[in-house]
Amino acid sequence: MEPRLKTSKKWTPLPKDFLSQIRTVFKETFKAQIGKGVVETDGRIYPEEILVSVGFRPDQGLRQSNFEVSIAYKKDKDNVLKLLHMAVDAAASLFEQFFAAEDDQEFPRIWQEFEVDGRMVYAQYTTTNTELESEADRLLGVHAKEGLAGGDWDEDVSPEDIKATLGIDPDEEDLEDPLAEMLDDVNEDEEEKPRPKKKTLIRLIMRASTLC
Repeated sequence: MEPRLKTSKKWTPLPKDFLSQIRTVFKETFKAQIGKGVVETDGRIYPEEILVSVGFRPDQGLRQSNFEVSIAYKKDKDNVLKLLHMAVDAAASLFEQFFAAEDDQEFPRIWQEFEVDGRMVYAQYTTTNTELESEADRLLGVHAKEGLAGGDWDEDVSPEDIKATLGIDPDEEDLEDPLAEMLDDVNEDEEEKPRPKKKTLIRLIMRASTLC
């Protein structure tokens, strides 16, 4: 997973528990389509960019379909947790379209820009197998420890600061549940009127991909 911004060199990973919550949301939302398949999640916080990746790999399959979402932010201005929710929702919208499509040819292989609630969001589709990539990294001795920054993180922004921004107390054993509201939405009555944002988001992304 590579960042969109060329200036994004320093990063800290999203906590494993946080990524686990995202997996839970997707498994519940797309239970029928995923079945016994695997949902892979990854995420990084750069000094000026939020990067989230959600992938699906069929049971016993090697091909993995991933949607990566990037949102630029200002450290002292933006609500990082709110933007993270926006990134996850964008990935969910793309997967809704993915499971309804006959193939993956229409999805953008390079970053495509679209607007959501006045914010520019970028998305792209990849087929990187996370499990195979992780094994390759292990063999090469590449290993990123949870809670440690990758590269030379900005001195005034520590991984603990990022966790605090996400509503996570680094001194507590149990993480807060910042995605609880999203999971509650998943478990609501299936007859509830669908959110219009998701439909609009899908159309915007598909329209952008046809312009390339």
